[in-house]
Amino acid sequence: MYIKNLVPFLQSSAKFWELNGEDGAYPPQCPIDLPLSCRNHTTIDDTCCFEYPGGIFLQTQFWDYIPSRPGMDDEALEKQLGPLNSFTIHGLWPDNCGGGFDQFCDDSLAIDDVYYLLNSEQFNDENKKLEISGKELLKEMSRLWKSNTGDDESLWIHEYNKHGTCIKTIRPKCYSRWENEKMVVSSADYKKQSVYDYFRVAYNIYKRLNTTEILKEHGIVPSLTKSYTRQEIQSALNSGFNNQNVFFACDNHHALKEVWYYHLLQGSLLSEDFVPIGSLGNGNSKCPEKGIKFYPKGYVPSKNGKDGPKGPLYRGIIRLSGYEGFLIRNGHWMIKGTPANFKLIEAPFGGYYLMSRNGYCGLTKSSLLTCNKHIGNAGQFDYDPEKGYLGYSGSFEWGATVLPHGNVQSLVYLKDTAPKPYQFKLKFIKK
Repeated sequence: MYIKNLVPFLQSSAKFWELNGEDGAYPPQCPIDLPLSCRNHTTIDDTCCFEYPGGIFLQTQFWDYIPSRPGMDDEALEKQLGPLNSFTIHGLWPDNCGGGFDQFCDDSLAIDDVYYLLNSEQFNDENKKLEISGKELLKEMSRLWKSNTGDDESLWIHEYNKHGTCIKTIRPKCYSRWENEKMVVSSADYKKQSVYDYFRVAYNIYKRLNTTEILKEHGIVPSLTKSYTRQEIQSALNSGFNNQNVFFACDNHHALKEVWYYHLLQGSLLSEDFVPIGSLGNGNSKCPEKGIKFYPKGYVPSKNGKDGPKGPLYRGIIRLSGYEGFLIRNGHWMIKGTPANFKLIEAPFGGYYLMSRNGYCGLTKSSLLTCNKHIGNAGQFDYDPEKGYLGYSGSFEWGATVLPHGNVQSLVYLKDTAPKPYQFKLKFIKK
């Protein structure tokens, strides 16, 4: 359980971040004595003022250095990879207090546009005196929130649909009770406000965490010749994060590529009252103890700078640990017949798509595994290449309520707080 791991980090009630109170966007009317997320001892039902189950917030940053082609000038490099002296934004993710995370939580809130939304009059009216206008926010995102596919807006849409729709304290219903003269009162405007605030808060917390400067203060700078130890990088990052342990990851070239900062939250996301905590250890760092590179942007390592295969990775079947049988193409468990062929496909923004002849796989609201989805609502699965296990939202535990027999199929669920009588792992067996 995460809560047990949090105790050492929360002895002090002092807040690390100073709030931007003068120009705060729309401060919610919430009690000031609420506990930190994941620290409540009794149930708090007000989901507009208390974030649950996703009370652990990760602010994640990229160091993308490999260009799409060698020989690009600085202007072209910055357009593709962001500022040459700065990490870029990956996202703001709400992890669950008890482990794992939810994703794509509410299809009714999903978006397919950011450009026109932030350019709309709602976020560019000078009379509203917003903390940052939609156009200025869009400009900063275009500079600092970069996609490794070259399609920045697709990354923004993906991040909001996957993570932003899971943040309960910025649901449209919450804005409707916080009457504010700056806001246009309509359900459509509240939905847009949620999107704007997700990106605004993600941008704000990124600005407070200047990873490049933190590393530079300790002599860790981009270089073709220097290398660093894991301890050197760890100590530097921790010093810039209230001495809490920061998670960082490397690519297949042993080069620094990503940094994760963990926080708890007091009140609504709109309060931006984040409290740093130490890394909870999920994720594969892939960084060696020694010899970590921090390459300048624009450098192409050996092997053509490729960081692993793209597109369809594997074809195979899926079996269950400890039980006979296999998955069929709809995602159900059977013992009799022939196992379905599945594709495991690297997703553009992390994780993997799982696909059968029926379509892409994902989970329903009841955590049921099903394979009949289009790419737009496909789930993003986890994959452990060493053991072959498939997971979802950080969990590799699956279950079923009945055993299949004959031609009878059994439904497969991601394990949750209600344990299933039959529990197992799903193992992808490559062909």
